[in-house]
Amino acid sequence: MNNESETSRVWKSLPPLEGGVYVGMVTEVLDGAGIPNLVKTDLSGGGLGVVSGTSVVGKPWRIQVPEENYEAALEIFEGLMGSPDEPEPEI
Repeated sequence: MNNESETSRVWKSLPPLEGGVYVGMVTEVLDGAGIPNLVKTDLSGGGLGVVSGTSVVGKPWRIQVPEENYEAALEIFEGLMGSPDEPEPEI
């Protein structure tokens, strides 16, 4: 018999991403590190979002990871995508 604490997990969202290509990059590295992950996006409007390049306009993607893996996953995320708190580099 399974104990509820063994079968239920608390999931936390990494910062939002604006495109499926970026989500694929991050989830590939998370998978390689053995970190479970789920991908979620808001498909309100019947899934008829406007696709522009690599993103669905106005519909951010979120990668969720178990709470116990959050810090490691955030480190991977920031290594690939940069910190959401850092300003954009000047060109």
